[in-house]
Amino acid sequence: MIPLTLRSNYSLMWGTASVQQLCRHAHRLGYDRLALTDTDNLYGLWPFLTACRREGITPIVGAEITDPKSGRRAVCLVADATGYRHLCQLLTQRHLQPDFDLATGLPALAAGMMVLTSNVDLLKHWHAAGVRVVAAMPRSPLPAGHPLRQTAQALGCPLVATPGAFFLHPQDHALHRLLRAIDNNTSLERLNSRDMAPADAWLAGPEDYVRRFAICPEAIANTFVVAEQITFSGPAFGTVMPPWSDRRGRSPEVALREVAYAGARRRYGRDLSEPVVERLEHELGIIQAMNFCSYFLLVRDIVKHSPRTCGRGSGAASLVAYCLGITNVCPVKHNLYFGRFLNPGRQDPPDIDVDFAWDERDALIQGVLDRFGPRAAMVSSHILFQPRMAVRETAKVFGLTDSEIGKVTKRLPGFWRLTSAKADLLADLKQRPEAKALDFVHPWSRILSLAQRLIGIPRYLSVHPGGIVITPDPIDHYVPVQRAAKGVPIVQWEKDAVEDAGLVKIDLLGNRSLGVIRDAIHNVHANGRILEEDRWEPEDDADTQETLAQGHTMGCFYIESPAMRLLQQKAAVGDFEHLVIHSSIIRPAANECIQEYLRRLHGDPWSPIHPLLNDVLEETFGIMVYQEDVSRTAMALAGFSDAEADGLRKVMSKKDRLHRLADYRERFVAGARANGVADDRIEAVWSMMMSFSGYSFCKPHSASYARVSFQAVYLKAHFPAEFMAAVISNQGGFYSTFAYVSEARRLGVTIMPPDVQRSPIRWRGQDSRIRVGLMAVRGLTADTMDRIVVQREKGPFGNLNTFLDRVRPTVDEVRALIHCGALDSLAPGLSRGQLLWQLACRQTDSKTHSDLPTLFDSRPDTLAPPELPPDDELVRLRREFKVLVFLCECHPMVLFASAIDNARTVKAAQLPHYLGRRVRFAGWLITGKVVRTKKGDPMEFLTFEDETGIVETTFFPNAYDRFCHLIDHNRPYLLEGVVEQNWGAVTLTVGRVEALSSHEQALGDSRLPEIIDG
Repeated sequence: MIPLTLRSNYSLMWGTASVQQLCRHAHRLGYDRLALTDTDNLYGLWPFLTACRREGITPIVGAEITDPKSGRRAVCLVADATGYRHLCQLLTQRHLQPDFDLATGLPALAAGMMVLTSNVDLLKHWHAAGVRVVAAMPRSPLPAGHPLRQTAQALGCPLVATPGAFFLHPQDHALHRLLRAIDNNTSLERLNSRDMAPADAWLAGPEDYVRRFAICPEAIANTFVVAEQITFSGPAFGTVMPPWSDRRGRSPEVALREVAYAGARRRYGRDLSEPVVERLEHELGIIQAMNFCSYFLLVRDIVKHSPRTCGRGSGAASLVAYCLGITNVCPVKHNLYFGRFLNPGRQDPPDIDVDFAWDERDALIQGVLDRFGPRAAMVSSHILFQPRMAVRETAKVFGLTDSEIGKVTKRLPGFWRLTSAKADLLADLKQRPEAKALDFVHPWSRILSLAQRLIGIPRYLSVHPGGIVITPDPIDHYVPVQRAAKGVPIVQWEKDAVEDAGLVKIDLLGNRSLGVIRDAIHNVHANGRILEEDRWEPEDDADTQETLAQGHTMGCFYIESPAMRLLQQKAAVGDFEHLVIHSSIIRPAANECIQEYLRRLHGDPWSPIHPLLNDVLEETFGIMVYQEDVSRTAMALAGFSDAEADGLRKVMSKKDRLHRLADYRERFVAGARANGVADDRIEAVWSMMMSFSGYSFCKPHSASYARVSFQAVYLKAHFPAEFMAAVISNQGGFYSTFAYVSEARRLGVTIMPPDVQRSPIRWRGQDSRIRVGLMAVRGLTADTMDRIVVQREKGPFGNLNTFLDRVRPTVDEVRALIHCGALDSLAPGLSRGQLLWQLACRQTDSKTHSDLPTLFDSRPDTLAPPELPPDDELVRLRREFKVLVFLCECHPMVLFASAIDNARTVKAAQLPHYLGRRVRFAGWLITGKVVRTKKGDPMEFLTFEDETGIVETTFFPNAYDRFCHLIDHNRPYLLEGVVEQNWGAVTLTVGRVEALSSHEQALGDSRLPEIIDG
């Protein structure tokens, strides 16, 4: 018996087992051949081929194809390479053609495939059309007089046993039922038996199937007959280069050489230096030998139309890429290692990553898709059930409300991802400090038990952030294509499978900071100030370097996180070379490495870990910092080739690294011993390499990011209002608008409130002022914002009534605009309470003049409002905060002055004067990050601020365990702890926390979406 109809969990929301589990179980049962036939897809093809190789199983490639209208289905098994191409095309038609019909569509693409069906009509139709069709006997033997058996016998078609399987063991049926209930958005009790597989749809052993089909043994025997006719065991494309053609008729090799040298002269001048020419020739030789010329030219064609890009990743080490304008950091000046990107022994295709402004990327990608049509598609992302999603979806099918579910899911740690969820969710949760306040009553034990089994199962397909594949032939000759929810075509494989297949990916990615830099420069020019980008060298600017050395980089791309700002303060250097180091060394779990780096940076003596590594690690003080340090160390110490060293570097970042590292370790030890390296040194070097854990950057990537960082810091240092306005308008970054508003104030910038007479939609900076944009007003729709701007251009709004008549906002929008002060300029002599009174009159007036009352009926001006008490200051600020989630004229902490004074606290700016002492500090929480200690215990780094500055705090495991369940964002807290210093950076180690009293009365809960009524 050979299983010919197996589904993995890539039969989304039907199958329960991964392809690895399926192949492992099949091997244990004694199968040496296996067909994977997931429904309407080849999502798991490459993991399946890998798992089969590992288990010694011969793979049979196939898929079940369903007719979306009739519900009929067939299983297509690939017999040869032609059949594989046809299966990809057929699956593509199934997903992309609205009128797809399985019965009529299959025959034209049936060559090279064996087609299994249990439908008598399809069997007859396809046999008459010349299809190699097989009668598929379902779960149990059919009686001799059954129409399918009779038809197969009459047509001379083989009859095969296809009991099929959706799971591995009988007990897995419960998980299958859960998936079906989630997919059907129903409860387990209401799940219809027709919507799920039978309880016996598990993978049994060969002997079990022989017994099941004892009265029809030929059905078992014919599984071998069918399998013998299949010679295909997986596609072998080689490297599939994207196409490129030249209107001048040049070959890619000639064209690349010409444009590379032309670009080099633009970058370096007419007379090229010897190092530049030597490196250019070296790279061009390798690129041509590896047939990558068309790839470089195609990426250049895509990039050259965008005014601001950041070519990054290992491709930024290429001088050719730099000369083509794909990247912007000189690899000669910064000693960037080309072998990390391309080397003659490399088997898999590398890719070039290019960042574009985040709001320009989609149009750019659509342009590429339009240009290449059926030869281009985006790479998919396979979205898996993570712990939070698994718990939420399982609880829904048990009938729990969103409120009941949220009480638990919001307490799941943010860092708790697929790799860190334990086998017993309930026991794990009960031990976690975040869940102290939870009582896991029935049915939570059952929910969490089932949810645990969901974790890691594919849920749906999404779109890769920017990966696009372009092929010389239609892309569905290589891989099936379907349409993503956002409308773009995507291949059915994720990025690793695309790479395994040999398809060359181009990453066209979005970067918010490029939008920030673009908008900030536009603001600078609009304000009549001068910034010549062609001559812009921010790396050489003294003010920029000083800002970096002080760690004043909030809002600046990639270097604004608390950890990065602290590292900059500790290093106290702001030059480009050191920022490149810091961008990579900041990787997770590297604190010991960072401390050693700081000691050496500040003058402690050091020697290389081995003399053979003198040149390799000299610029990083003998410490491995970059990904290519692993490769270069393996080459220098153990005699690895370029390709072997790069293979080691890649394995270290893979999910199955432990499975494949053993062989590399043996070769590394043997090579190092052959070079005379002592065993203790070999072990020390290997340990340093393993500490990378796949997290560090390659140096070209860090250098590319560092250049963008320098541009951002320059703009912040010289044009703070324009820069911070651009940061907030682009709605990205590490912090909230609240925190960026505070940072702008610390830079001496005045925050001007929103104003319907003056505010654009986005924030605008000029001189030392920022005008809050209309986009900051919560509840204000995009259409209303557009109408405000359009109507204002026709003339100013005279008063509230004219504003309402011309803009036609909703009542809730008007209230929001009043509360945040955006309508103050319409009535300079009126309080906000009086504006609310006018609004109330307008509503009453509307209701008396129409059967269908509307706020927008034109009315004469209402009477002057009565004298009302002045707006209560606290109420006014509370309402403003509710709408904006920040205050324009002051920091919210000033509203807690009495509580703070009673607690005898120290301000943020004063903390350096209290080193080593226990203090109290009152601050507003703006961001935080949970990490794990070496023992696996959670701890947290939280950032607080008051009106004088920012404080970085540490909650070690004991403090985290006691207080984490109390901590929430957008609230003020009273902290007690010890002020500490490390290399000049001051932090607070917290031992006690309490929420500041009366903050509810002062501001209300800012997280609620409702606007407070007048």
